[in-house]
Amino acid sequence: PIALCDEFGADALRMALVIGTAPGNDQALMKDQIKGHKLFANKLWNITRFVLSNSEGLALSVALTPQDQVHLDTWKTELKKITEDIESYSLHTASESIYHYIWDTLASTILEESKPLLLSDDEKIKHSRQKLLYTLLTESITVLHPFMPFVTESVWQLLPHKEKNLLMISPWPTA
Repeated sequence: PIALCDEFGADALRMALVIGTAPGNDQALMKDQIKGHKLFANKLWNITRFVLSNSEGLALSVALTPQDQVHLDTWKTELKKITEDIESYSLHTASESIYHYIWDTLASTILEESKPLLLSDDEKIKHSRQKLLYTLLTESITVLHPFMPFVTESVWQLLPHKEKNLLMISPWPTA
C-alpha cells in the first residue's frame, strides 16, 4: 500500500479500494483503477480552480434562477441517496454515486453549461450560477471527504466562505 500511495496518492488508493467492492466480496485491484482515481482527484482540483476563478463578486444570499434551482434540487436528491447509503453502510454505493455525480454531472454537464452563463451581462444569471457552483463544490467535497480526505481537506482550505476551519468537523449538508 505504501508504494501505491507514493505513486498515486492515498486518496486514489482509498477510492479504488471502496468503489465497486460490495461487502463480503473479494476485489481484483489493478493499478489502472488507482490511476483512474488519481485522475479523479485531479479533476476535483480543476473543478475547484474553475469555481474559484469565476467567483469574483460571489454573494451567497442571491436567489437562484429556475434552471439553477433544478440543478440544486437534483443534487439534493443525490445527496439524500448518498447519505442513506452511508448510514446503511453501503459505502461502495455511496462512493460510486458521489464519484459519478462529480465527474459526470458537475464537471461534464454543469461546468460546461456554466461557461457562457458566467460571461453573461445579466448579473442575476451570473450571480445565481456562481452561487450554484460554489454550493455544489462545497457540499460535494463534504460528501466526498470520508472517501478522499486529503484532497478534499486541501480544497476546503482554499474556499473563502466556509463555516469551519476544518472540513472534517464541518456539518454534513442537508437534503
